[in-house]
Amino acid sequence: MHQHFSTHGLAPHHEFSYWRDVIDGTYFHLQLDFKNDDHFDGQLDKWELPTVCLSRLESSPLKYKRLRQQCQHLDRQVLVTVPVTSEVEFSQLGRHMRCLPGQFLLEYSDEPYEFSYGRDNLLWVLKLPESALQARLGNASRYCARAYDAQEGVGQLFRDYVQLLAAHCANPSPTAQALMGAQVVDLLALALRENGEIESDHTTVVRSAHLARVEAYIRAHLFEADLTPARIAQACGISLRYLHALFQHEERSVAESVRARRLQAAYEQILTGACESVASAAYGTGFGDQAQFSRLFRQEFGINPSDLIKRRK
Repeated sequence: MHQHFSTHGLAPHHEFSYWRDVIDGTYFHLQLDFKNDDHFDGQLDKWELPTVCLSRLESSPLKYKRLRQQCQHLDRQVLVTVPVTSEVEFSQLGRHMRCLPGQFLLEYSDEPYEFSYGRDNLLWVLKLPESALQARLGNASRYCARAYDAQEGVGQLFRDYVQLLAAHCANPSPTAQALMGAQVVDLLALALRENGEIESDHTTVVRSAHLARVEAYIRAHLFEADLTPARIAQACGISLRYLHALFQHEERSVAESVRARRLQAAYEQILTGACESVASAAYGTGFGDQAQFSRLFRQEFGINPSDLIKRRK
């Protein structure tokens, strides 16, 4: 579904409250600080897909603030912003950076941040559930407040695909739209893995290296029913105790992480038509018990897998 919003033609000073409502409805609750209190111009196009939301935002200079009291843990989202005409400044998790045209950055809804641009700007913004990125990369917050290259390689492919989505996502079936949404998240994850920075602290570097190896192994063997913490530890050349210690600072334990990634994969496979039944979704993603799978699926997404299959059809 495509929607268009614009401040053009509004009564004087009504554009400020209007734009606040547009931003809240498109992304999540943010505090807006307008550089010019007399006038503001903004227009936004939004395309809703089954798995992601894409928007094209063009506006006068503005500062967006995500306040602590606005952060909610029930609906974790990630915004991926691609500036086109001018740079943006961004701060989150103690990191401060500038993102230039030709780069992109991530904002995490669960932590306060500031995002601003001092000149008129055009931005492409992709909103996706944190679980979709976590299923591919692990903890999403580690990728926030860093600039990633979008001028070559997979980063450029991701940027180009984002714009292609806007041009071609209106008419395809919901199943095709879900597949397109999953593909753009796959490209994003690949671009982040290729461009991701490692912290300079030696201890963190070692831990990050182990985590990267563990996560790569999990991705490669995710749908195998016997993917247990003990098997992961042995395959990665570390002790089971150390494996659990690696995940102490993550949001989920090893087993919980594997389960969440399988559930997310099952959810996307149902939306894209890769699974036609609850049984194929459960057993195809590594679950050995269909009833347990349905219960966990409903806990994670608020809907039974059978109902999601019916809704897709």
